[in-house]
Amino acid sequence: MRPPALLLVPLLLGVAAAAQDAGAGDYEGRPIGRIEFDPPDQPLPPAELDRLLGFRTGSTLTLAAIRGAIQNLYRTGRFSDISIDARLEADAVVLRISTQLNYFVAQVTIDGISDPPNRGQLTTAAKLDLGAEFAENDLQQSVENMQVRLRANGLYRARITYRVERSPATEEASIHFQIDAGDRAHFDGVRLSGNFDKPAASVIRATRWRRGFGPIVFPGWHELTENRLQAGIERVRQNFQSGDHLEARVTLERLDYHERTNAVTPALAIQGGPAIEVHTSGAKVPPRRLRQLIPIYQERAVDRNLLVEGRRNLVEYFQSQGYFDADVDLAEPEAANDVQVIDYAVTRKTRHRLTRIDFTGNRFFDTATLRERLSITPASFPRYRSGRFSEKLLEQDKNAIRDLYRANGFRDAEVTSKIQDNYRGQQDYISVSLEVREGPQWFVDKLEIEGVSPEDAAYLRSTLQSTDGQSFSDAGVAADRDTTLGYYYNNGYSGANFDWTETPGPGPNRVNLRYTISPGKREFVRGVLVRGLDATNPALVAERISLKPGDALSRSRIADSQQKLYDLGIFSKVQPAIQNPDGEEESKNVVMQLDEANKYSFNVGFGAELARIGGGVTTYDAPAGQTGFSPRISLGISRLNLLGLGHTLSLQTLASTFEQRALLSYTAPQFTGKENLALTFSALFDNSRDVRTFAALRAEGSVQLAQRLSRANTVQYRFTYRLVNINELKISPGLIPLLSQTDRVGVYSMSFIQDRRDDATNTFRGIINTVDAGISLRQFGSETDFTRILLRNSTYHRIRKDMVIARTLQFGWIQRLSGMPGIALAERFFSGGASSQRAFPDNQAGPRDPATGFPLGGNTLLFHQTELRFPLIGDNVGGVLFHDMGNVYDDVRDISFRFRQYNKQDFNYMVQAAGFGIRYRTPVGPIRVDFSLSPNSPRFFGFTGSREDLRKLGKDATCTPPPGVSVDRHCKDQRINIFQFHFSLGQTF
Repeated sequence: MRPPALLLVPLLLGVAAAAQDAGAGDYEGRPIGRIEFDPPDQPLPPAELDRLLGFRTGSTLTLAAIRGAIQNLYRTGRFSDISIDARLEADAVVLRISTQLNYFVAQVTIDGISDPPNRGQLTTAAKLDLGAEFAENDLQQSVENMQVRLRANGLYRARITYRVERSPATEEASIHFQIDAGDRAHFDGVRLSGNFDKPAASVIRATRWRRGFGPIVFPGWHELTENRLQAGIERVRQNFQSGDHLEARVTLERLDYHERTNAVTPALAIQGGPAIEVHTSGAKVPPRRLRQLIPIYQERAVDRNLLVEGRRNLVEYFQSQGYFDADVDLAEPEAANDVQVIDYAVTRKTRHRLTRIDFTGNRFFDTATLRERLSITPASFPRYRSGRFSEKLLEQDKNAIRDLYRANGFRDAEVTSKIQDNYRGQQDYISVSLEVREGPQWFVDKLEIEGVSPEDAAYLRSTLQSTDGQSFSDAGVAADRDTTLGYYYNNGYSGANFDWTETPGPGPNRVNLRYTISPGKREFVRGVLVRGLDATNPALVAERISLKPGDALSRSRIADSQQKLYDLGIFSKVQPAIQNPDGEEESKNVVMQLDEANKYSFNVGFGAELARIGGGVTTYDAPAGQTGFSPRISLGISRLNLLGLGHTLSLQTLASTFEQRALLSYTAPQFTGKENLALTFSALFDNSRDVRTFAALRAEGSVQLAQRLSRANTVQYRFTYRLVNINELKISPGLIPLLSQTDRVGVYSMSFIQDRRDDATNTFRGIINTVDAGISLRQFGSETDFTRILLRNSTYHRIRKDMVIARTLQFGWIQRLSGMPGIALAERFFSGGASSQRAFPDNQAGPRDPATGFPLGGNTLLFHQTELRFPLIGDNVGGVLFHDMGNVYDDVRDISFRFRQYNKQDFNYMVQAAGFGIRYRTPVGPIRVDFSLSPNSPRFFGFTGSREDLRKLGKDATCTPPPGVSVDRHCKDQRINIFQFHFSLGQTF
């Protein structure tokens, strides 16, 4: 922002001329009586302005001081023009400093958009950087850039107008573009040229620019958009490149626009090219795999470099299959009859097994530490039958080990390898020996820090790696550089520099280090300018911006404020910037440009359950569950930023053959401005048949306050009131009048969650504890007083690089205090299934109705699960060996660890299950399939007739009559199937 020297000359000459008019001695050396500014309100704080001028009222006027003041003011970047006039009043000089302000981009808004292009694309095209100096002349170029994007999307008739709002107090320029999009142009045909052998009609049909569906063509053409145009060209290219015409070329030569009809005609040039055939001789490679290995299929081009890269990939592929000595020769491509043949001659040689990896020479790091850095892997079944080995992987591993040593001061460390065939006399078995030559370890004898205050030097020493007596390496110095500059950048020193020198120390393998730091000029926050708010309460934003006027200009605090605003979930974009970034000012404004997200968001999901299902069937003939399939669909709508407070109102629905649910919730995150609090009100309507014994119609309202105590610990406080109607009971008629009563419950509960897992979706180590405790009292509106507690403890232990032992323990207890006899059916524990006890279908554990054999739930549950998780095939398929034990019990006093069931009326014993599972890794968690075997699954008498058959038995019907009384013909000896399978998403726990 410094003006050219020629521009300063007229200004200085003006002062000199004025001095001559009054006499040379009347200005130079005279005292300054008063200093005036035009305009009176200047953008710089008065104290900073006084320091920049270098003179004040009462000081002696000199032309050198005037020259210095003008230069200082220009360097701030705040002014586009400065002039100083002088006049005499009495015996003193009155200086009048006239300035013209620069303006800086504060906000860019675009209205009237016809998507596409969207607002973000047009804003990017305008190239008006937030906080940068604004020039009126740039707007025409911005308009032209935006017109290019609009025309690319068929909006040839679009008109753009703009207005600029200037705020002199903060020198901000807000630019508002208004777009009159007009009608979007449509295609009206396609011109084809070039060398190709397909009918023109099929090529045009492949573009899908003409209206229609598949081979059916309708009158008219689609509208032009950039994505539609490029997608059509790509479809034509893929159409020609199918059948191995990899070098087929389809290019858009021009796009002719017809003003009268508002239509466009693309002109495509097509070159079919020869067919490319890739063969491998000496060994077969699956066609799909071959296309992955040879990069000409990805690049759609044939050149020598890509073919050589394909050769290397084939060698790597066969080495990964155990052919460690494999060799691949590439023959020169041959062309004949419009076909180009590429042949890779593969010599696999003998298949080997990598059985052992040894280390020698390593003293500083133990072998286990070095093994963690290896990609090569000894043979193991079934994941790596021949091991994982190739020359490329071996070289990468040697470099990784060498870098580890050098980062710890071993500057001369080297790693070599030796491959031994016929390991221990076993033919085709090999071993790899890695020899480490560590060399001497270098240390820092003395570290000197120059250019900073003693206080800063003391703090930096506590954070640096390369201090006195520590190992010396280039990596350590680089880390110290990042630490030092990060410290100063985050304390307002944006121009900080770091340099270092190394000199020999007093002894062998010793160095002296000198860090020379130049903090530069410290910058402070003048103000925080928040722009872009429409519906959002400004106070909500202000509470989450940690920068205040007078604070050091910290990059980390700007980023922290940005993250807190994103955490509200109501902004699609939070863009911070420094106003006037290149100006030399003591304090600067921070601009926060906020783009509010759409007020409404929608979601839809599909899923299914495939297993031996424990609910959802209305017949009486399968009390133990049966194989079934349950599809499900979920729909949701959310209203964001309600009342401008960052609150969310959402409705989420679920429909399946088991359940129909609607959940309305109102969430106030960061309640009362505190980041660790969240308040939620919810209303639930649920019609479920997930328990085979009954259907439940539930209406529930709740309020919850969640408090995050720390990163790992969270507490939730809630009050819930619900009404549950039980119907379709498949139990003894005598129990129906009691158990079909409406369940009315008001419960106050608390939950504590402690989560110290390293990864919630793929855990290798850590612990998670949950405690949920509640009390239901008649004072809360309940019919029965009871307490309920549910505890869960899960731990994860890594026993090898890629093997984990995971275990979890669940305990639940409901204790009746007073009120209605017994705990209502809807409040009891119904459990068992994929996430608790895989010996059972869902909700099939525990006590059963003596008349029908259907589950009745219990007041206590105890489950323990153990899993050994290990890799199975490659990197994405894993296996699990598991053991589950536990059950649902009538009461806590009935808990038993017995293995055997006393009789067919005994369900208070520990059911065991063991099995095998497969996990397939996906971005949202593993797909899970489990197969379990339960040798002691419960046996029972169960009713298999119809409802009418059960009624004929009378009120006291039972399948377990006293001794000597015959069992009804509808009562059958039944058992929970000893084999169960479960299919779901996510780990078991």
